[in-house]
Amino acid sequence: MRRLFALIIAILFLVTAPAQANDLGVELEDISAEKFNVTIEKFYATLPKAKGEYKSRVRPILIEGAMNTETEVLIRALKNPVAYRELNYLFVAGTYKDYPVVVVRTEIGVANAAASTALAIRKFNPIAVINQGTAGGHDSALKIGDIVIGERSFDHTAFRSAYSAAGTGIDLTKQENLGTYAYDEASGTFQAYTEYFPDPTLLNIAFKVANAHEEFNAVSGVIGTGNTWLECVDYVNFLHETYGSSCEEMETNSAAAICQSVGVPFIGIRVLSDNVTNSREYIPETATICQDFVLLVVEDYIRDVLKK
Repeated sequence: MRRLFALIIAILFLVTAPAQANDLGVELEDISAEKFNVTIEKFYATLPKAKGEYKSRVRPILIEGAMNTETEVLIRALKNPVAYRELNYLFVAGTYKDYPVVVVRTEIGVANAAASTALAIRKFNPIAVINQGTAGGHDSALKIGDIVIGERSFDHTAFRSAYSAAGTGIDLTKQENLGTYAYDEASGTFQAYTEYFPDPTLLNIAFKVANAHEEFNAVSGVIGTGNTWLECVDYVNFLHETYGSSCEEMETNSAAAICQSVGVPFIGIRVLSDNVTNSREYIPETATICQDFVLLVVEDYIRDVLKK
C-alpha cells in the first residue's frame, strides 16, 4: 500500500512540476516580439545602403528602439531613409519634418544599448537622444498602453546584497543600490550614479505633448533598467516601493549613462506592454503608441527649439 501511495505521489509530482517550472507567462520567442512583425526585416532590406560617411549641415536627433516593433513606425516616418551598419547594429538616417533624424535599432539589453548609443554618438554626433520602446509595469495604477515619461532612471540590478550565510535563504530586498558609472566632467573621472536625469528641455516638451494630446495617457515616472524580466510580484512591489520604479525595461539607463558621459541631452520614454501587478497579458503591439508619441515630441522639439 505504501509503495502504491509513493508511486501516486511521484506521478503527481512529475505531472505538476513542469507546469510550475515553465509558468513564465511569456515564452522566450515572444520577448523579442518579432513573430508579431515578420515583414519588417524585408522592408529594412529594401532601404538604400549608405555610401561613405554620414554628412549633415546640422546635428541630427537620435531615436533608439531595441527591436523591429519599436523602430518600424519611426523608420517609415523618415523621408529619404538610408541604412548604415556599424558592428552589426542598424542605423537609418533620413529627415522628419525637414530635420535630420537617425533611428537606431539598439538590440535588446544593457550592453547593446550602451554600445549602439556610443557608436551612434561617434558616427552621427546627435544633438539629442531619445530612448523609447516597451516596458513592464511596476505601478499597479498603470495599465497596458500607458506611457511613462522618465523623470529619472536607474539600474535595478546594480546592487550589493546583504550578507547571508549558506542555507539561510535568499532575500534580495536587503540591498544597497550601487549605481552605474559615467564620466563626470567636473572631476575628470568616472563616478557611480544611482540614477540619471533627463534633459530638462526634452522633459518639458514631452509633458507639453502629453497635455496637448489626450489620446495618450502619459505620466511622469521612474524607469528601471536591467537584463531581467521580473514576474515576481512581491519583488516588483519592493522595487516600486523602495526606488519608486514605474516600469522596467533593458536599455534606458545604460543609454543615459553614455549620454551623460559625453554631454548629450537625453530622455527615456516608455509604453507599458505588460504589468504583472495587475495582469498577465503581454501586448508588444503597444510599441506603436510610444513611437507615435515620440514623433510628436520630436516635431515639437524641432519647431520650438532647433528651428527657433
